[in-house]
Amino acid sequence: MFRYTAEVLPYHDVPLDTALGELSGLGFSEVNLWSSAPPLAAHVDPGDDLSAISAALRRHGLTACGLTCYGKNQDEIRDRLRLAHDLEIDTVVFDCEAHYPVFVSQFLPPLLDEAQRLGVRIAVENHLTVPFSADFESGVGEDQRWDEGVDSLAQIKRLLADLHHPNLGICLAPPHLWVMNESITEAIGYLGERGKLFYYYVWDIDHAYRRGVDGLNFGPGERQLPRPDGVLDHAVPFAALARAGYTGVASLKCHGTAGWPLERITRELRGADAYVRECLRRVCG
Repeated sequence: MFRYTAEVLPYHDVPLDTALGELSGLGFSEVNLWSSAPPLAAHVDPGDDLSAISAALRRHGLTACGLTCYGKNQDEIRDRLRLAHDLEIDTVVFDCEAHYPVFVSQFLPPLLDEAQRLGVRIAVENHLTVPFSADFESGVGEDQRWDEGVDSLAQIKRLLADLHHPNLGICLAPPHLWVMNESITEAIGYLGERGKLFYYYVWDIDHAYRRGVDGLNFGPGERQLPRPDGVLDHAVPFAALARAGYTGVASLKCHGTAGWPLERITRELRGADAYVRECLRRVCG
């Protein structure tokens, strides 16, 4: 059975120790750490005191299940592969950080070689091909989308066909598939039967999202969290994950929490967590 975990991302303005304490208090035992460019979370970075990070995780009874590093160049990602190895994290997540032909020919291959040397997996997120910017959450950049990236199921298939590598897989992001009018369960089945589903985000999107207009603005944080009145019935992809024999991470995630007080972040996550656990009971009993 897959493991239900949480992203530290919603607490991106909160110190790591405080964020870990809140997630532990919600009942999580695994957390994905972030080392991304602003405005995203960067609770850990190369050069940080690794013993202090490990001690904070132990103090709150948590294990790090992933490291996400968006908005970074090739050298910066290489440094984060080493950071993941040193923290005993087995999966590093990022998206198509360059135009697709460059990504598969120049950007990704040396990183895959380094990942294999370190014993770390790379999970490329299916992501709308909007160039990264500090204000992406406002929807900026939709008119600059690349014509080739890794956002549709066809492009996911192309990536895995173009680069046959044991350390390469996919981080599946349901909202990005929904924006592309793709079937989440079909993507889970395709990746599951090939052993290429490395990571899964438990994540929703605002009903008010406008395709072709809103870009990466998936709505305020509370509308991105899984919820009974959300866009997705999360029990359906959970059942697909179970059928596919997926044993990896399914991690609770949202953007859109900048400026929120700590209490609000935890309150919204608690509500989403209750709904997700009810979905899990429906699927798993």
